[in-house]
Amino acid sequence: MKFRYSILIFSFVFFPHSPPAWSQMGKQIPFQLEQKEGEKLSPQALNQAVEQALMEQTNALRAKKKLAELNFNGFLQKAARDHSLDMVKRRYLSHFSPEGKNVLDRLGRYVKVQTDVGENLHTIASPRGLSDPQAIAAQMIKDWEGSPSHRKNLLGKQFYQVGAGCEGDGMQIYCTEVFSGANLPGD
Repeated sequence: MKFRYSILIFSFVFFPHSPPAWSQMGKQIPFQLEQKEGEKLSPQALNQAVEQALMEQTNALRAKKKLAELNFNGFLQKAARDHSLDMVKRRYLSHFSPEGKNVLDRLGRYVKVQTDVGENLHTIASPRGLSDPQAIAAQMIKDWEGSPSHRKNLLGKQFYQVGAGCEGDGMQIYCTEVFSGANLPGD
């Protein structure tokens, strides 16, 4: 049985070497998320499964376009998870925290960054609950691929590494995917 859900917000900012004047806030876009019924995952397990699916599906898209695969980076994932958790806790969707911190600030907690960095954000909610990590990630990739600015991150030749971080309660999930133009040290 397939379920259909609607509600989506996503946002994007590309960060070159030096911070530009920024932020494009998320916008609501209608969609239908078709989930397959399967094993009910805990919210934590669902979050981790969506993270993995996002990175796999990003690389699958890059492979279709004959682009190099992005390598996983633990620092990028930590920064992505931190941001997703903060957005859930404080109920916002933006590349900037309420204090004005951006992806470069978040990465700076873990590693010094002197390269191009990209960040894609997405949230999906359902009053019936979220249960299919592959469907959730596929919808996010599809939406990002349909947006020129998000697609630029997904298919950016300047990027070598990626980390995805998701946080949610099983009813709504916030995901952040962070891209790096250098081979940053791992953790």
